[in-house]
Amino acid sequence: MKILIIYASQHGTTEKVAELLAESFKNYDVKTVNIRDNTLPPLNDYDTILIGGSIHAGRIQGKIKKFYTQNMDILLTKKIGLFLCCMEKDKKAWDEFEVVYPEELKKHAIAHGCLGGEFLFDKMNFFEKFIIKKISGNDETISQIDFEGIKNFSDRIKTN
Repeated sequence: MKILIIYASQHGTTEKVAELLAESFKNYDVKTVNIRDNTLPPLNDYDTILIGGSIHAGRIQGKIKKFYTQNMDILLTKKIGLFLCCMEKDKKAWDEFEVVYPEELKKHAIAHGCLGGEFLFDKMNFFEKFIIKKISGNDETISQIDFEGIKNFSDRIKTN
C-alpha cells in the first residue's frame, strides 16, 4: 500500500500528528507533504490518501479546502482518511469535523479522526495569543494530542 499524507500545519501540531501517523505505517511506502510549503506528488501514484488540517477561527486551512475541492474526482477513486486537529473534545470536535469536510468526501472515507490539538504559545503571534487566551482562558502551552486516536485511525486504514 502506498500512502500519501497531505496536511497543513501552521504551528506544527498537525505536522506532529502526520508524522505519528507515518510512523504507524512503518511497513508501508509512506510520504508526508505539508501542502503549505511543498508541491504535491502525482496523486495517481498512491492508493491511499490521508488528509488533515487544523481549526483556525472555525475553519480548516484554505489550502486543504482548495486541495480536496480541486481533486475531488481523483480522491473519490482512492482509499481516503480524513483527520482534524483541534482542542475541542468529543461532540464539539466532531461538530467541527462535520463542518470542515464535504459530505461526499466524508461518506467515501474509510477513516475519520479528531486527533487532538495543542496551544503552542511560543509559536503564536500576539493576536493569536490574545484570541486563544480570551476564548480558552489559557495562556500556557498545552498538548492534548490523542495518541490512542492516532492508533485507532491508522488501524482502520490498515484493515480496510
